[in-house]
Amino acid sequence: MSGYAMSARTQNASSFLSPLLLQAFFRIHHTPAQPLERPFRFETDRFAFANETVWNYVDGEVRPNSERAPAKARPYTRHCFVMVRAALQFLKFARFAPNEKPLAEDELTRRIRRVCARQVWRPALPQEQRIIFPGYGNLREISAAVAGRFQDHIGAAWPVYFRPGNFPITFSVSAEARARLHAEMQQDLRAGYPTLLWLYNFPSLNINHTVLVYSAEMEEGLVRYQVYDPNYADTPKELQYHPATQTFTFEPTFYFKGGSVTPRAVYRGFFE
Repeated sequence: MSGYAMSARTQNASSFLSPLLLQAFFRIHHTPAQPLERPFRFETDRFAFANETVWNYVDGEVRPNSERAPAKARPYTRHCFVMVRAALQFLKFARFAPNEKPLAEDELTRRIRRVCARQVWRPALPQEQRIIFPGYGNLREISAAVAGRFQDHIGAAWPVYFRPGNFPITFSVSAEARARLHAEMQQDLRAGYPTLLWLYNFPSLNINHTVLVYSAEMEEGLVRYQVYDPNYADTPKELQYHPATQTFTFEPTFYFKGGSVTPRAVYRGFFE
């Protein structure tokens, strides 16, 4: 399970329900038996554009816009949930054909929407059933060429505020639950599956963000998770897990001073 114990009635009913159905509605962690054909690659599987913050941040603090250097507009904001979800959807449901002719705009829009209409927790499609994007070799390449088309059609920001999985933000996450999440992330990575993580420190508002965890490096007394941070278009970031204290920390960024974070897995099912 990903955080909270099921009731005895739910446990008794579990034998009559498929793992995917349980995953979708009862917040059960489930790594598919079939490994992903290949893991997430930061160089090719991220978007070429970044999510912008509503506020102007400098070294993790909100500052006047005049202190931003260079000053620039922020037209694409509040889409961190949307971007990490879409990156995983393209990894699982899309295929690229660089030697074929690119699509017309209307058909490209239709295919982007088809990919993003599939629930992200559903099993990955086999190659022959995937939605094809001709003319480009990967997600980064195509989203660099037609960034506006992706920004307009991978998903709106406002539905994220009404996700059922948002409501547990007021509940504390125990050390045991954090350790269990770490173990689940390790299990998924061994099968090639990234984890979408919501990072926050409620009731503090010093961070409220989502990232995609795609690999890990083990050190004595420390686990370094590499993450795709949609607020950055060019470099990965690092989330650390400290087994001795069963805590997570996130590195300093332009929008966060760095330090302890509360992690919660998202988009594993309807209620998560």
